[in-house]
Amino acid sequence: MTVDVLIDAACLRDQGSSLRGFGRYVRAMLDSLPGEPGISLRALASGPIDADPSVPVVGARRRGSARVAWLEHVTRLGVDVARAKPDVFHSPTVDPPLLCTRPWVHTLHDIIPVLSTDRIHTQERRRWKVRSLALRRADRVIAITRHTADLGIRHLGLRPDRVTVIHHGVNPGFGPPEVRQQPDPPFLLYVGAYGPDKGFGEAFQVVDRLAAAGYPHRLRVVGAVNEWARPFVDRLGPGDRVDLLGAVSDAELASLYQSAAALVVTSRAEGFGRPPIEAMAAALPIVSFDNTSLPEVVGDGGVLVPDGDVAAFVAAVRELLDDDRTWSDLSARSHARVGAFSWERCAREHADVYREVAAR
Repeated sequence: MTVDVLIDAACLRDQGSSLRGFGRYVRAMLDSLPGEPGISLRALASGPIDADPSVPVVGARRRGSARVAWLEHVTRLGVDVARAKPDVFHSPTVDPPLLCTRPWVHTLHDIIPVLSTDRIHTQERRRWKVRSLALRRADRVIAITRHTADLGIRHLGLRPDRVTVIHHGVNPGFGPPEVRQQPDPPFLLYVGAYGPDKGFGEAFQVVDRLAAAGYPHRLRVVGAVNEWARPFVDRLGPGDRVDLLGAVSDAELASLYQSAAALVVTSRAEGFGRPPIEAMAAALPIVSFDNTSLPEVVGDGGVLVPDGDVAAFVAAVRELLDDDRTWSDLSARSHARVGAFSWERCAREHADVYREVAAR
């Protein structure tokens, strides 16, 4: 039996989303799933997408302005799916269809706005009230970590028997260098777009305390800081040791992983955490706060310090920078850990879910 699967690929129409976590995930599924036996794949989008051209694209009609784009998408999504008549529909990003008459699967990445009290998330909290009603009707929810699955069950009312945990993979462009460069000055790396939960302030404190202790290291920050977010970042006072690089290409990011002294993960909330597995692929040591999904992803591939404890974080980084053996041991552990994360395994487990949902 061949299962006809339709995936919502709307995020690959938007260049910003295409280069971020949603885009990487959807593109990886469109690249990997065609090789799974018994799976026939199509993509749903309102025009050409940045993905494998061998995957047929089913047209989605979108006419509204940016102001009503969200409401139009979630409202019309079910209509588009009904017209395409797949065996299984997969909504892989944040927005499920309000109504869907075909068997369908949704990927739950995180519910950070639901739990946040920050005013930045006010609109998203309202949208999540609508999303949670839709998600409870899904035939299956794929959670990207056990942590996210548990939150979805507890706060969204998802049925445990309908939730499956499938970890993401890491793109093949990230790997260790043949010879690791020693830049002058050396630097620590932080990767993440601005958000009130991303721990920018703690990362800035870490590099400030290292500077006060005589270390020459700078902090290079990769991630979009748009005009809307910049006042919030400026308020944190990045200081003279911080370089805000903005969004960079995968090739540039891979090079940064290969030449950094360590990846610092000061985020206070993650549904998964893509930067740690990219750092693992590059055999880069990781120092991370111990919170949310991070211990599940980082595991023994990095150093986990008590959540929010900047002094403990600085001490862990200093130990890494002061001892070549400690650095090498953690580099080896980091690279060994990445074997747990592959898009091929991820696609295989998705295919299993599609087959189960179609069979029911």
